Amino acid sequence: MRGQARMKPFRLRSRKGSVPTFSVIIPTCNRPHFLAEAIASVLAQQDADFELLIVNDGGALASLPQDGRMRHLENARRGAVAARSLGVAAARGKAIAWLDDDDQWIDRHHLAMAAAALAGGADFTFGDGVMRYEDGSADRSFARDATSASLAQDNTILISAVTYTRALHQRLGPFDAALPYYWDWDWYLRVARSGAPLQRIAKPVVAIRVHTANLSGEAQKQARQDNLSALS
Repeated sequence: MRGQARMKPFRLRSRKGSVPTFSVIIPTCNRPHFLAEAIASVLAQQDADFELLIVNDGGALASLPQDGRMRHLENARRGAVAARSLGVAAARGKAIAWLDDDDQWIDRHHLAMAAAALAGGADFTFGDGVMRYEDGSADRSFARDATSASLAQDNTILISAVTYTRALHQRLGPFDAALPYYWDWDWYLRVARSGAPLQRIAKPVVAIRVHTANLSGEAQKQARQDNLSALS
């Protein structure tokens, strides 16, 4: 989607090499068995310059891998949106990349492809994925495009496949903590309507785990409906 020109060109590395290209942020809450797999999928990225921020919103963390690119932040049980905002505030990278603690990147060049897209003119990238079911049924492909017009009707962007220039937060503000279920859709709408160029990476880059503890699960149906009304 075409839009207004960016304020500054995106460079893959700073001149001194001290600023990582990406700040990968994983918010987590009491999912150590999933978190370990999510972290491993980030550390397996190839041809990518990143730091990895683990933002803990509850419970003791299991032992984390010893890797100089990793940092650990405590969110003191302030909630999922606050955990994401804490991660953004602590990020040093030129771009933000998100991964939920129960998801995994399945393409080792996800960040490399996103970096090339950002350097080529995009402000925001999103990839395709697969839905992975806890009952063992076969993965299902999730491959959808998104534009400002389509986002007004439906959210077809997977947060765990999203990257964007960190400067967007300076232009558009933080996530809306009043929308715990739809903060992401609200953010995508703000980005798209600002004229920031969006680019789809039409490859499956992430596996989205579908299980009973998902925020999108049936148990949260009424709360999600109330939140959707607030978004509308």
